[in-house]
Amino acid sequence: MIPRAASYTAPVGTESGGAAEVTHKSMEQAAVASNVLEMQSEKAEPAPRSSPMCQAATTSPATSAERSVQHAAVDPEIHAVPEPTAVPVVDDTAAGDSPAIPEIAAGSVDMKKLQQVAAEAAKQVGQAYLEAGNQARVTLKDLLTLREKEGPPVTLTVDQIATAAFFLLIGLHLLILPIFLPSTFRLLYSLLLGLLAGFCISFLFFHNGKKKAEVNELLGTDLGLKGVQLVAGGVPAMFNVSDTEKLEWLNAFVKEVWPFVDKGVCNMIKDITAQTMPGVLASLPNVLSGTVKSVGFKHLTFGAMPIRVESIGVQQQHNDGLVLELAVKWCGDPNITLAIEIPGGQKLCPRVLDISFAATLRVVLRPLVPRLPGFVALMATVPKPPLIKYRLDFGKAMGGAVAPMAVTPVVNYFLRGVLDRMLVWPNRIVVPILQETPQDAAEVQKLMRRVRGMVRVCVLSGKKLKDLSPTDNAIVELTADTEHYESTPPRSAVSLEEWKAADGKLDRLNNTEIVTWNHYIYLLVQEPESQMLRLEAFDLTEGRAREGAITGRRSIGRALVKLGRLCKAGMDGVHVDQSVRMQLGENDWGSPGGPGKGAGSILLGVSYFSCEDFTQEQVLAAKKGIITCRLLAIGGLSPGVNNNVTAYASVNLTSHKKTGQESCRTARRMWTLAGHVAQLKAQMKKLELARERDLRDGDSVAAEAKAAEMRVLQEDVDTAAEKNKTRLVTLDYSMETYSMSFFYNVTEQLEDTGEENQLKIKVIQEGRVKRTAETIGAVEVPVSRIKNSYCLNPLSGKKEYGLYIQKWQGFDPETPGNQPPESEWGLPLLGSASGRVWMVARWLPYIEAVQQEVDGEEAAAFVNALPSTIKPIQSAWQVK
Repeated sequence: MIPRAASYTAPVGTESGGAAEVTHKSMEQAAVASNVLEMQSEKAEPAPRSSPMCQAATTSPATSAERSVQHAAVDPEIHAVPEPTAVPVVDDTAAGDSPAIPEIAAGSVDMKKLQQVAAEAAKQVGQAYLEAGNQARVTLKDLLTLREKEGPPVTLTVDQIATAAFFLLIGLHLLILPIFLPSTFRLLYSLLLGLLAGFCISFLFFHNGKKKAEVNELLGTDLGLKGVQLVAGGVPAMFNVSDTEKLEWLNAFVKEVWPFVDKGVCNMIKDITAQTMPGVLASLPNVLSGTVKSVGFKHLTFGAMPIRVESIGVQQQHNDGLVLELAVKWCGDPNITLAIEIPGGQKLCPRVLDISFAATLRVVLRPLVPRLPGFVALMATVPKPPLIKYRLDFGKAMGGAVAPMAVTPVVNYFLRGVLDRMLVWPNRIVVPILQETPQDAAEVQKLMRRVRGMVRVCVLSGKKLKDLSPTDNAIVELTADTEHYESTPPRSAVSLEEWKAADGKLDRLNNTEIVTWNHYIYLLVQEPESQMLRLEAFDLTEGRAREGAITGRRSIGRALVKLGRLCKAGMDGVHVDQSVRMQLGENDWGSPGGPGKGAGSILLGVSYFSCEDFTQEQVLAAKKGIITCRLLAIGGLSPGVNNNVTAYASVNLTSHKKTGQESCRTARRMWTLAGHVAQLKAQMKKLELARERDLRDGDSVAAEAKAAEMRVLQEDVDTAAEKNKTRLVTLDYSMETYSMSFFYNVTEQLEDTGEENQLKIKVIQEGRVKRTAETIGAVEVPVSRIKNSYCLNPLSGKKEYGLYIQKWQGFDPETPGNQPPESEWGLPLLGSASGRVWMVARWLPYIEAVQQEVDGEEAAAFVNALPSTIKPIQSAWQVK
């Protein structure tokens, strides 16, 4: 028996029912073919395979007839085209078509071929079963997925429920209407009333809903601080989330008084310009000196737009004081015309246009006392450089393009220099308020600018300086007070010879060179906790001199170094170099966020030394140092023909004068008889009020002391009223902020001649003879005397080496508490019979650094990225 087989595989993608139907038909066809084969195998004498016609002839009639009937029952396609020599072939049909059973010639059946056909049919049947099962499983899985899938949630709102209840109620009314059988008039009347009531209720409902939606939208809006101010008419203090307060009331006040303030400020600026401009022009760099003879103002008014105070903040109290910070901005339409005289005799009058000014003003009230107005002195300063922008309009016929190029750098230098020297921290303006006791005067002196230490900065190296090729010369300039600038010697990454030797390997040098200076700079520090160090790098290459305009140098970048963190170790007595890498930027000093980044970096080593920590060995062993001199008073001056005195002092060193450096000049002070009498009377009035307070408190001893002072002042007033009275005038500089002079790189002896270096103070008095100025005397103090001094600092209460103070009334620095004789007060002026000078001088030694090793990233940063054939520059960690 030949096994039954199917000859069709269900096409993929058909439904499971269709696949089962096709498989069933295929099985029926296979069964019919199998019966035919069985019937053919039952013949008695098989005919030879080579002659199928003979085989058909020898068959009995009955058998032939029976087989014919059976073949007729088979699919008609079996006998459609009888071919004796044909080979049965399985038909490869397309998907979806029913496969045809191989045709078998009548009376000739090849058993091996039929066996292969049956096996193929069975194989296709099995595949059809598998495909049908897979399709059924997929269909069932899809149905289960649809059953498990969650649909949208069914939600019912109050509106929907109310609407459904309304229609349900109407339906109930319609159902019970036949029961009551009202009259037609009553029915229409009730219906109209119900519709009217429904419309009214619906209108109120929708109107209320719309109003609630608008209110909810308004309440959900984020108003912000200004919105709350608009709604509430001002934010209460408990709801204020910022650290500053708006000062609209102060701006309204400033707007009213601005016309008077404008005139006063303009007059003050003119006076300051007249006093400081000669010194500024004398201190110009060599490339700028001689370009301008004088600078003044032809017209000066700031216009009708007042300065605006944006906000005010109060810092935490420290040192028994109060600190206020005000954000100030001004952008007005001023009428400012400069009067500039150039060496050729031509006068230029450019206008200053488009001025904008933004700064933060810090006001310190200290110390707080239980006497009106509640504080002893007021100090005003600007903690950060202000942002100033302006434009100079020279006109079309004012020197063409040459004059503006020569004058603009001078004007910029003047404006920025004056503002920095006047207000930018650590510079300040101190205004005494209470001067009733000696303690008040000491507190005011503590607020004045004074030297508290020295910072030693080692400029180690610069990395990836912008637009600087390896052979360009670069310097780094530093300043701590915007008055004195120290710079490094010019250095390049590689020398010209090394650059030529590296030919062919230039790609290893581009943007990777490190300029190494290893240069130490010493700068004075007034406020180590909050002072900033200004650093700026310049390119001095001759080929780039034209790019730097008139200054002959191109600015690479600048940075602000905060000294608070770097000086903390020095204030604690630990003098170890603090390493810091500063990123250079091209923005201005006063730009928001500082100068910025992107122009390279400079590696520094910073250490701080307090004046109290200098030992005697360090002071005496130092070969170089810094000399500071502060003028306190000039006494013994005789008035001129008009009973007034105008004088000033110039301070210089012998070594600096020989090198051609200008002398430091103090401000010009004026004394008049009328002003002197008014000042004495004001002091007497204050003493009278203080005496009455002491009497109320029962302090008779203090009241008697004040009465004695009042008698002395009254005698001075009576003496001043006498005519032709010989008087001696004392000019007080103790409250003068700009009475300090600094001299760097000072040696005890002159290097060329070996002579002793001396500090010389010359006093010049004006007005004794009509409009003339004469030197009335001078004081010479050897540097060795200052260096070997050891005195008590009255402000700190500690003795310090290198501090030189003169005796004055009520104070002897060597024996505090003793009254020195009047003949020893101050230093006598040589050439004057009665003139004397009081000053405070200090020697700050240059302390050399101890050799130390630098490892890690810092050591790797100093190595030049040079080819192996080039000898690297001296390493930074090998320098002393």
